[in-house]
Amino acid sequence: MTPNQSARDQSSNQKSDSPPGGSTLWFVAWIYAVTASFLLAFVLRLPPQTFLGWIFASLIILTYALMYSAPSLIAILLANWTRKKGKALRLIGSLAVILVAAISTLLLASDYVIHGMFGFHFNGFVWNLIRTPEGLESMGAGPETNRTYFFIVVAVFLVQGAIWWIANLKSAAPLARRLLGGRLKQVIVWFVLLTLTERITYGYVCLKAWPDGIGVSSTIPGYQPFTYRKLAKTFGIEMKRRLSVDAPRDDAALVYPLSDISSEEPEKPLNLVWLICESLRADMLDPEIMPETWAFAQESQRFTKHYSGGNGTRMGVFSAFYGLPGSYWFGFLHSRRSPLLMDRVQELNYDLRFSTSAAFSYPEFDKTIFSKVSLSNLHPLAKENGWLSDRYHVGEMKNWLREKQTESPYFLFHFFESSHARYYFPPESVIREPYLEDLNYATVNPEEDIDLIRNRYINSVHHLDSQLGEMIQVLRDKGDLENTIVLITGDHGEEFLENGRWGHNSEFTEQQVKVPLILHMPGRSPAVIDYPTSHLDFASTFLPLLGVTNPPGDYTTGQNLFHPGPRLLTFSDWNRIGICDGEFKASFPLRTGKHLGSKITTADDKSVDDEDTAMRKLGAQMVQLKDILTQFTKKH
Repeated sequence: MTPNQSARDQSSNQKSDSPPGGSTLWFVAWIYAVTASFLLAFVLRLPPQTFLGWIFASLIILTYALMYSAPSLIAILLANWTRKKGKALRLIGSLAVILVAAISTLLLASDYVIHGMFGFHFNGFVWNLIRTPEGLESMGAGPETNRTYFFIVVAVFLVQGAIWWIANLKSAAPLARRLLGGRLKQVIVWFVLLTLTERITYGYVCLKAWPDGIGVSSTIPGYQPFTYRKLAKTFGIEMKRRLSVDAPRDDAALVYPLSDISSEEPEKPLNLVWLICESLRADMLDPEIMPETWAFAQESQRFTKHYSGGNGTRMGVFSAFYGLPGSYWFGFLHSRRSPLLMDRVQELNYDLRFSTSAAFSYPEFDKTIFSKVSLSNLHPLAKENGWLSDRYHVGEMKNWLREKQTESPYFLFHFFESSHARYYFPPESVIREPYLEDLNYATVNPEEDIDLIRNRYINSVHHLDSQLGEMIQVLRDKGDLENTIVLITGDHGEEFLENGRWGHNSEFTEQQVKVPLILHMPGRSPAVIDYPTSHLDFASTFLPLLGVTNPPGDYTTGQNLFHPGPRLLTFSDWNRIGICDGEFKASFPLRTGKHLGSKITTADDKSVDDEDTAMRKLGAQMVQLKDILTQFTKKH
C-alpha cells in the first residue's frame, strides 16, 4: 500500500466516522433556533411566569423544538443521500428541504397569529374552515390581505433557500464539524433526558392542577399531555379536583325528539321572520348606533340579558333552531337531521325563503338546519362584500313579500353579514371616526389599532341597522306585523380586547356570547325583559305556537322565553362547553377528559379567588349539564 493510498483510506475513515455534513448541521441548527423562538414567543404571551414555571417552559421548548424540526431533519438526510445520485436528484433533494422547512415555519407562524387573535391553535375548527367549501371565504379576507400573505409565503421560501445555500458552502462544513462534530450521541442522550424530565413534570402539573404549568402546556401548539392518574390513585395520591364532561361522539345515535310528536292545527298560523346578524353584540342596540332597530324594540319585547348558545356562527345558529347545546352539532351533522322547527313549518306548508350573505355550506347548514329544504328556497351569497350582499338580499326579500300571492303563512330568514370582520359599510354609514380604513389581517396590530377597528365595527352595525329598518318597514307597509313574529338577534357577539381577545370563537366572555334580542309577538304588549334568556329557548317558545303539544323537554333543553324561572345558560364552541348559573361561569374541554383548558370566573368574567369553592357551588349544575349532554342520544 502506497503512502498516498494510506492517506486516502485514513481520510475516508475519518469522514465515515464524522457526523452528518456541514449543510445538515448548520441547517438543523437554523430550523431548531427558528422553532424554539416561536415556542418562546407563545410562552411570552402568558402572564409573567414563576421561576419553576420558566424551568417547565424551558423543558418543553427544548424538547418540542427538536420534535418540530424532525420533518426538516428527515428531508435533509434524504437530500444528503441524493448528493451522489446526479445533479437532478440533488436539485430535487435541495428543493424538498427548502419546501419542508418553509412549510414548517409557515405553519408555526400561522398558528402563532391564530392563537394570538382567537386563543386557540390549529384544531378541528380550523381544519374544517380550510376544507369546507366557502370556509376561508367566510373569514372576509380582502385582496390586499391575500396579496400580503402571498408575499410573506414567497419571502419565507426565499429565506429558507438562502440559508440552505449558505449552509452548503464549502467553508461551512469544516467549521460545523469543529463545533458539533462527535456530539450527536450526546445530543440524543440529552434530548431523551430532557423529555423524560418534562413528562414527569407534566404529571405533577396534572396531579396538582398547577396554574403556571397548565398555562404553559396549553399555549404550546400540539402539546401532547401524558398523565399518571391511575398510577397516582394506586399509591393513594390525591388529585386536585377538576372540571370535565364527556360529550356524545360524533356518530352517537340520536334520539330526537324523545317521543313521537303530537300536534294540532294552529287556529291561525303566524308568519315567521328571523333576522340573524353576524357578530352583533348586545351593547350595539343603542339609539345612536341602531336607531331603526331601537325604535322597533320600543314596540316589541326587548330582552336585555340574552345569550347565544355559542361564541361562533355554527353553534349560535344551531342552538337557535334546535334548542340544544352546540355539542350536539356533530351528531346532527353526521345524521343529516333537521330541527323539529323546520320539520313543523314544512308540515304546515309554509312558504319558505331562506337567504344568507355568507354561504349555506359553511357552516354546513345545508346538511343540518336546511337539509330538507329545496335548493330553490335557499339563496346564498350574492358574490359581493358584506354590505352590498346584504342590500341585494334585502331588496330581493322586499320584492318577494310584495309579490307573494298565496294566503299560506311564510317563514322568511336572512343571515346578515355586514358586521362580520372586516366590518363592511358604505361611506354614508360612517358615524365613528377615525376608523381603520383597510383592515388587513396580515399586517393589523390589534393592540395598537383596536379603537380604530371597533369604530369600523360600529359603522358596519350602523349600516346593518338601515337594512333591518327596511325589512321592518316593508312588513309594516304590507300590514303583516299584525300576524308575524319578527325575531332580530345576533349569532354571537364580538370582543375588542376587553378580556384580551379580538373577535369571537375564543372564549365565553360576555362580549362574545351576549347578544341583543328583539321579539315582536302579535298579541303581546311592548316590554323590557331583564331576566337571563338564551337562544336555546326559541324552540320551546315557537313550537307550541305551531301546534306542537309535547312538553318542551321532548325536543329542547331550553325554556319558554317568557318564563322567568332560573336557567342554566350553556355555551359551546368546537372543543368546549361553558355554563353560567348567574354567579359563576365555567368552561372546560369536551371529549378529552383533560384538565387543560378548564376555566372558572364570575358570571361577568372576573377572576375567582377560590376556584375550589366555586366548583363546589357549581356541583349541581355540573350534574345537570352531564344529563343535558346525553339526553338526546341512545343509552348503551
